[in-house]
Amino acid sequence: MNSDDSSLRQQELFSEEEFSASELISSPNPMVRENGSGPEGASCRGCAHLYGKRYNRIYYKCGLRGDTNGPGTDHRVRWPACARYKEG
Repeated sequence: MNSDDSSLRQQELFSEEEFSASELISSPNPMVRENGSGPEGASCRGCAHLYGKRYNRIYYKCGLRGDTNGPGTDHRVRWPACARYKEG
């Protein structure tokens, strides 16, 4: 692969969107750290990927994160939405 091919490859790997490092690092939402910020002012509460598991209380999970049946994958409805936010 010559240098022209590698520069084209890099352009394909990265999206046009730019996120500030401080915004991604400081977000409590692991999906924002992984995918970038979603729509301005949107929270996970309105996302189609959010679901609740009812036991003695409701434990919210994000369908995109997976579910370990433990607190490590609990998701907060007030967290800011990620770039994979889907109106729901």
